[in-house]
Amino acid sequence: LAVPVMAMQSAAYQKLHPREYYKKFLEHGIRPDGRGLMDVRRTAVSLGSIKTADGSALAKVGGTTVACGLKLEVGIPSALKPKEGRFEVSLKLASLCSPEINKKSLGRTFVGNDKRIDAMAATIKKTIASSQMMNLEELCIKEGASVWVVYIDLVCVDFSGNIFDAALMAVGGALRSLQLPPTQIAEDGEVMLSREGKSSRLTIKRYPISISFGILDQKHIVADPTAEEEKLLEGRLSVAFTTDGHLCLVHKEGRESISSKRINDCLDIAEKYAEKMVKKHPKVFGFVAS
Repeated sequence: LAVPVMAMQSAAYQKLHPREYYKKFLEHGIRPDGRGLMDVRRTAVSLGSIKTADGSALAKVGGTTVACGLKLEVGIPSALKPKEGRFEVSLKLASLCSPEINKKSLGRTFVGNDKRIDAMAATIKKTIASSQMMNLEELCIKEGASVWVVYIDLVCVDFSGNIFDAALMAVGGALRSLQLPPTQIAEDGEVMLSREGKSSRLTIKRYPISISFGILDQKHIVADPTAEEEKLLEGRLSVAFTTDGHLCLVHKEGRESISSKRINDCLDIAEKYAEKMVKKHPKVFGFVAS
């Protein structure tokens, strides 16, 4: 009976004093799930997961799963960029993605906080734009008149912390699977799908790959925080590099400061992580069209 009793005592201590419980692990350079401070959970990406979408992918980081579906619609181009299409990003949480999603005591956590969800969607859009992964002129149907608008719809179906990295992976996979249908323009300017011609793949020049860090205090930073760890964070730092080695995002949240040395360390880790992901998922990130 000694082992069950000790386990119960440990669980009770974790629930009553989560920060103290967690710091006991950090002092030994490990985390409760057995990872080192800078270790990332297992990742997986599958393409074409949603048959009704124009492009789709499913990405997993540990127990967090994000589905991405793409929808093409004809729109009017910007007057400043008459040759370019555009894209929009939305992010939602499935109602059953976490047992805590309907709790009211989640002000500091990601789940259930609509403002943070919208802010994360905006950061994902910013990262896609800054990475210049797409040639937006390929979305032009008729200059100054009609373009494709790509709606990038993200849904977190399982939440276990760190939605951002999984979401960005899902976007990359979905855009890789996207095909633009052939079109024809009627005399009145209406764009219609054409039975002639073939669909064409969107040229992907590079992929942005991110790694998010949780700032617990001035002394401790962890990579790829879990849902339990996110409740204890004083800040976050998300860093993204493209698959060809260019920095495309440094985004910090929270009041806790972080030294320039720590930021540089995170940049080095993120750059190596992007290289690792290309080798780990070559069918998703390994090929870049010229």
